[in-house]
Amino acid sequence: MKSIVRLSVITTLIFIAASLLIFPAIKKHYDNENGMRNIVMNRMLIDAEAAVNAGLNYAADIESYRREYEDRAVPDTVEYIGINELPSYGEETKRDAFGAQFVFQVKGTDGKLEGFLKITYLSGDEKFTYLTVAAIMLLSYLVLMLIVIMLYRLMVKPFNALSEYPEKIAKGRLTDGIPQNRSGIFGKYIWGMNMLKDEMSLKDKNINAMEREKQTLIISIAHGIKTPLSNIRLYAEAIEKGIYHKDKTPDEKDAETAGKIRQNVDKVEALVKEIMDSSASTTVEHTSVISSFYLKELMDIVKKEYSGRMELLHIPFETVCENDPILLSDKDGLYKVISQLLDNAIKYGSGQGISVRMGRQDEDVIISVKNKGSVLSEEETAYVFKSFWRGSNAKGKEGQGIGLYVSKKIAEKLGGDIFMKCWESEDTTEVTLIIPMDANS
Repeated sequence: MKSIVRLSVITTLIFIAASLLIFPAIKKHYDNENGMRNIVMNRMLIDAEAAVNAGLNYAADIESYRREYEDRAVPDTVEYIGINELPSYGEETKRDAFGAQFVFQVKGTDGKLEGFLKITYLSGDEKFTYLTVAAIMLLSYLVLMLIVIMLYRLMVKPFNALSEYPEKIAKGRLTDGIPQNRSGIFGKYIWGMNMLKDEMSLKDKNINAMEREKQTLIISIAHGIKTPLSNIRLYAEAIEKGIYHKDKTPDEKDAETAGKIRQNVDKVEALVKEIMDSSASTTVEHTSVISSFYLKELMDIVKKEYSGRMELLHIPFETVCENDPILLSDKDGLYKVISQLLDNAIKYGSGQGISVRMGRQDEDVIISVKNKGSVLSEEETAYVFKSFWRGSNAKGKEGQGIGLYVSKKIAEKLGGDIFMKCWESEDTTEVTLIIPMDANS
C-alpha cells in the first residue's frame, strides 16, 4: 500500500511539475509570436496609411511580407475597408486578445479616419492551445492514475495478502490451503505455495511416524535390556553375598568381581535412561522467542486462521477474550499450542461447537479450548500428554500421538502447564493452558 501511495504522489508531482513547465513555455512561445505579429501588423498599418495619404488603394502584398518575416507572423488575409464603404466600424480599433482577427483604424496625415485595416490569422488560437494541452494532460493523468489503481487492486493488494503465507507455512500456522484470488494472476504462485505446504505437512507426518517407530524401537530395546540387566544384577548380588556357596559364605574375589558387574549394570541402566530421555526430547523442536504483546493479538490470530475453516465445516465457533493484558511470552509458541488444541477439537469433536476463551487471572493467563464430542475416560486423560500415546477415540483418525506432548513441553518452557478435563455425561472436553504473564520470571 505504501508503494502505491508513493507512486501516486510521485505521479501527481510529475504532472504538477509538467504543468508548471509546459504552460509557461506555451505562454512564452505565444508572447514571442504575438510580438512578431505586432511588428508585422504595425508595418502593414504604416504601409496602409502611406498608401492612403498618397491617394492610392492599399492592397497588401502578403508574399513579400513572408519573404521578410516568419510564416506564423504573417497574416493569412489583409483587407482595407474605406470609411465610405463601411461607416459602421466607428472610431475605435477592435481587437480580440485571444482571437485571430484584428481591426485597426487607418488615418490620414490630418488625423482624420480614412478607413479600417482588417487583419486575419487563421491559426494561432492561444486559448485553444492552452485548453487542448490542459485536457491532454488531465486525461493522461486520469488514465495513469486508473492504471495505478488497477495495478493495486489486481496485483499489489492480492500480493500483500499472499505475502504473509510463507511465514505462516514456516511457523506451521497455515491449517488450510491458500485461497485463490479473484484476479487469478497469482494462480501458479498459490498452487506452488499450497504444494509446498502439502509437502511440508507430509514430511512432518513422515518424520513423526519415524519418530514414533524410533521411540517404539528404543522402548522395546530398553525393556528388552532391562529384564536381563535385572537378572544380572540379582546374580551379581547373589554371588556377592555367597548365596551359591554351600556354607553361604561369600568369596572375597567373587564378591569383588560381582561388585564390578553390578557397577557396570548401573552404568548400562543409566545409559538406557539417557537414550530414552534424549529420544523423547528430540521430538520438541520449537525454539521460544520471547516478546511483549497484547492477549487480544493472540486471539485475533486464532480468529483469523480458524474462523473461515470453522465456517466451511459448519462448526459453531466462539472466541472470548475477557480482558487484554500485556504478556511477555512466546506468541508463536502459544499459537502453536492453541492450534494443536483446535485441530484436536475439530478431529475428535462432534461438530456441535468449539469455544476458545482467554483472560488474565492474578499473575497468570488462562487459555481454554472446549468442544463436544468423543471424550476420554478419566484414566486415559492421565496419559494424553505422553509422547506417541493415542487414546481410545483415535481409532481410524490420522495422527502420531505427539501433538499434545509437544504442546505440554512448550507450555513448560514458558513456565506454565496444560491440563485436560472430560465430562463423559455431557460429551465435553476442555483443555486448559496456564502460563505466567512474564515468561522470564
